[in-house]
Amino acid sequence: MKIILLISFLIFNFVEAKGTLSEVTYKKLLKAQKHIEKNQYKEAKTILLAIVEKQNNISKSYALQELANIYIASNDYNEVAKSYEQILKLNSFEQKDLDSIKLSLSQIYLSQEKYDKTIKYSFELLESKTANKNMVYQNLALSYYYKKEYDDNIFYTKKVIETTDAIEKKESWYRMLYTSYIILDNYSHAIKTLNVMVKHYPTKEDYWLQLVSAYQTVKEYKRSLATMELGYGKNFIDKKKHTLYLVNILLQNENYNKAASLLESSIKSKIVEDTKKNFDLLVASHLNAKNIDKIISLLSNSKHAKTEKYVLLLSNLYYNEGKYSKVIATLDNFKFKKLTKKDGRKSILLALSYFELNFKKESQIYLKKASHNKYEKRRAKNIAKELNFHI
Repeated sequence: MKIILLISFLIFNFVEAKGTLSEVTYKKLLKAQKHIEKNQYKEAKTILLAIVEKQNNISKSYALQELANIYIASNDYNEVAKSYEQILKLNSFEQKDLDSIKLSLSQIYLSQEKYDKTIKYSFELLESKTANKNMVYQNLALSYYYKKEYDDNIFYTKKVIETTDAIEKKESWYRMLYTSYIILDNYSHAIKTLNVMVKHYPTKEDYWLQLVSAYQTVKEYKRSLATMELGYGKNFIDKKKHTLYLVNILLQNENYNKAASLLESSIKSKIVEDTKKNFDLLVASHLNAKNIDKIISLLSNSKHAKTEKYVLLLSNLYYNEGKYSKVIATLDNFKFKKLTKKDGRKSILLALSYFELNFKKESQIYLKKASHNKYEKRRAKNIAKELNFHI
């Protein structure tokens, strides 16, 4: 925000000047101004510098003001500042005009990162009856922010907000206030500020997400969820980008059914991509919600379920429901990598399912096979012992 917002000082008040200047000086200043209007700065400077060297304080002040205008036109703000400093030392203008110069100086120094000088003139202006206090507060707030003196920044940023009328002009200051609170780890006030921001600027997605995150940081998970759901429901939060974020917050709050339902509908409507990762999250959500029928349906029909992990999971669910033939059909139709832990579990499941169907020979064969698997060897022998099988 290193922008100079110069308040141009009075461009020659001829009536006022004529009453306080000699006729000769007045005409010289008038001639210099005409040169300035024609962009003949060299000629104007020659006249004005001569007045600064030889004339009285009031004449010098007017000449310095015109010199400052030349320097403003050429963006030479170092020279503008020097001219204004000299005018202040001469102290020949009315107080309101001197205050106007102080305000311009404070903004020049702000743009030059000379924050202590900005603060010095800003404090002097706080005593002024004519200075624009809102601009003074802005200069102080920015100076303290760039100096990393955040407590003082907060104080004057609040002053800026209080003295700014249009709500749209307050937005950047609310952002600065929030940032200072975060830097100071003052999350309670950061959250209060963000709540005001989402109220005044409800269509700004970033403010909703920052508020959600702030509640997460202070472990107010229910408030985080309520905020996320409110913004999401009102379409202030991009569903395509942040549905998964909402799903994870729902899971964090143990709202497993709601998380599963939202994710499933979002995949179907293509708000969320139908990826292996999202499928894993969907299965986990239904598992936590104990939606067994839903899981069986997903594992029976999804392209992402064609893995050893999910084939075993589906088979276990069928076994728990007493659907032993489906266990056998599911496992027989999928090729497992030999001698792995999952291959051993497959053999155990087949052995138990055949036993429940009273196919004891087949049960014994798969138990024997499992006994040769280093991961399931002990379990296979224990089951065989319970079933009175010799393997």
